[in-house]
Amino acid sequence: MNTKGSLFRGLFSNAVFVLILISIVPMFVIGYHLMDVNSRVLKNEISQKQQTVASRLAAAVRFNITHNTQYFSVFVDLHTDFGGHNFINAADLKYLRRSNPSVLYLAALNTEGKLLLSSGKRAESVNWPQEIKSVLQACVKEQKPYYLGGVYPSKDGLFMLMAFPIRQHLNDRRVSGVLVAETGLAELGRTLLQVYPMDMNAVIATQEGQVISYNGAPGGLAAEPQPEMTDRVLEIKKLLGSSSSKEIKLSSGEKILVAEADLPISGWRVYVDQPADVTVQLLKESTFHSLWDVTVIVLMMLLFVGVVSYWVIKPITRPLERLRRAAVKQRENGDYVVRPEDLDIPNNEIGELAQAFVDMSGALHTRRQELIGAQTELAQMNQALEKRVEERTHELKAATRELVKSERLAAIGQMASIISHEIRNPLAVISNATRLIKMLVRTPDAKLLKQFGIIEAEIKQANSIISEVLGYARTRDLILSTIDLNSYLREILLSYPFIPGITLKDELDPESVRIKVDAEEIKQAIRNIVSNAVEAMNGGGTLTVGTKVGRRVVCIYIADTGPGISEEVRHKMFAPFFTTKARGTGLGLAVVGKAIGRHKGKLFIQSEVGKGTCFQIYLKIYKKPGDTSYGEAS
Repeated sequence: MNTKGSLFRGLFSNAVFVLILISIVPMFVIGYHLMDVNSRVLKNEISQKQQTVASRLAAAVRFNITHNTQYFSVFVDLHTDFGGHNFINAADLKYLRRSNPSVLYLAALNTEGKLLLSSGKRAESVNWPQEIKSVLQACVKEQKPYYLGGVYPSKDGLFMLMAFPIRQHLNDRRVSGVLVAETGLAELGRTLLQVYPMDMNAVIATQEGQVISYNGAPGGLAAEPQPEMTDRVLEIKKLLGSSSSKEIKLSSGEKILVAEADLPISGWRVYVDQPADVTVQLLKESTFHSLWDVTVIVLMMLLFVGVVSYWVIKPITRPLERLRRAAVKQRENGDYVVRPEDLDIPNNEIGELAQAFVDMSGALHTRRQELIGAQTELAQMNQALEKRVEERTHELKAATRELVKSERLAAIGQMASIISHEIRNPLAVISNATRLIKMLVRTPDAKLLKQFGIIEAEIKQANSIISEVLGYARTRDLILSTIDLNSYLREILLSYPFIPGITLKDELDPESVRIKVDAEEIKQAIRNIVSNAVEAMNGGGTLTVGTKVGRRVVCIYIADTGPGISEEVRHKMFAPFFTTKARGTGLGLAVVGKAIGRHKGKLFIQSEVGKGTCFQIYLKIYKKPGDTSYGEAS
């Protein structure tokens, strides 16, 4: 790597990075601390501002409600001694409604709650039975100066239910009746519109969470129900607890700063809130105003660190960089030898390190040449030994296979000779004796004839087994002859004694080829496969015999619809004397394998349990139709 590039990596860059950290970290720590302090100060200021706004809104609501209550209280008090009659009459109610447009409905009740007279149309949204019960409790039994009921909607907006006790004289303690008024809150809404802040959310709600007014409401009042805002108010109330202001986190994940003010006169509450990240935004805005000053300070600091680092560290990193480049060349090129002129060797510890590296490079080169020579000789010796071992191993395996095969065939041949000598002669005697007895018995009955048949069948089966064993054990030279494959296969199938229930399907290729084989040996192999297939189908099924002609080989396939062969049996079925039948020598398929092997052919089996088995024999084509030379030289 060049020297220019080394300025930005290695010791130099690490040292610069450390110096920058030493310079910047304290600044950031102090700045973070100052921002944290400013953040807390801003939060306190915002909370105080929110409490001020909440108190101002509460004062506006309190003034409006107090004004209405004083209006009715003064009227009732003045009417007590100066009304000119004992109780409020219809003219008084009309006067009250005419002098105060916010009054929607007036009613005078006796102390039992019975309606005496009224003015205006009563709103249908009021739960009058419940409200009258509360009115009598507050004004008659508890003798409170007034009663403030619930807030209800009407076509003109929201209104509040108010009630005031009526007495005959000013100082009387006994209550003569109750004045009930439905008073509209439109004036309160107009007042709140002038008081609501523009940069905060404000809500006025009852103890139960009913929203009466909020910042941005048309006319200043919540004329329609606000279920989402009600849920938010109830959650804020729960999270605030006994505090009047603090930062809370809503269930939606939103963090807000909220302040609260109570209205004891009505039981309402005022909530004022802002997003909690407003302090961060204010700090960002204040920081961006001084961004240029911060940028200049940081640039000056980085320039100072760069100059000092270059002056102090570069004399150390320059020789180390040259030493590194020399080491890279040494690693990439084993024949490279570092020379003293390739390195900047100062008169210090780094110079001593560079000189030691030069000496080490020369010694490594010498050792490398010696090692390469030794490795070359060793590789040649190993190659010669491996070749000799491979040749001897191949010869040993071939000899072992031939020896095992010869010993096996010799043992089988010896056993076959014993069987032929010791069993066939007694079988011949038994067969002759059976024929003699049949001749001597003039009128044998059916049972006796059946027994004679069983004896002859068993003698035939025994002779067949002996012939099969002798056939596998005998080894003779192949008697090759050229045959037409299709005619040869049809002749074998015509001579085979198929039992009823077996359907033969012919799929011989129209292009018949000639093969050069030992006709008797291949015929025995094919008959053994056909016999196994017929026995596997258990007296019923389809036997398919066909051929497929390729370029140099022909495939003879024999398929049945029997139960198929399991994977475990397929691995053992060509072993001599292995059988799954109740009777048999287990040499049928062994003879097949031996015959195909002697003709240098290939034998494959495709089988699926429950669907059948297909034997495929591949033999070399000796001659095709019209071909006068193919296969003659082999």
